[in-house]
Amino acid sequence: MPRKPLIRSENLPYHVTSRSHNKEQFPLPMSRVWELSKIAFREAYSVHPVSLISYVLMNNHYHMLLFTPSGNLDRFMYEFNKRLAQKIQHESGVINQIFGGRYKWCLIQSQQYLANCYRYIYQNPVRAGVVRRCEDYKYSTLQSTVGKSKFTIPLHDQFGFKDEYGLYWLNEKLHDDSVISLKKNLSKSILVKL
Repeated sequence: MPRKPLIRSENLPYHVTSRSHNKEQFPLPMSRVWELSKIAFREAYSVHPVSLISYVLMNNHYHMLLFTPSGNLDRFMYEFNKRLAQKIQHESGVINQIFGGRYKWCLIQSQQYLANCYRYIYQNPVRAGVVRRCEDYKYSTLQSTVGKSKFTIPLHDQFGFKDEYGLYWLNEKLHDDSVISLKKNLSKSILVKL
């Protein structure tokens, strides 16, 4: 299947995900992959700055939500994935590819989709049964948003849910049809409505 042409935007956010090769777990402990992710973010950001809203690392994939004020999604993602894969390969001794293919992306043109995508990303560890509440997951930029840790690049979390009400909303379960729609829409270029 041919690669969909990138729609460059300087004003609209993207939902981006990438999965490991054959959906296998990353070949290092999660804590180490998280640290390597933060280094890869810092290095890629220094070459191609972006405005990161959220990032969640799972055991075989990640999700991120970001703006590209310079319209440079492809350049940033190339740097980030390349640097992260090289670091994982170097430390683990794995010689095969780390990621199963190119990242998937969707340009967001709807406030409702943006809000649902934000929740979907942070609820990934909850849906996987790893934690009960989004803010309890260690490998997430939400830890920085709620003041539990620092992230290596600036976060542009427009939602900024630090209070009890905001965290209640964030943890409120998305409807199954919204989750299915969010997964399917990563194959589309633009999503206007859910």
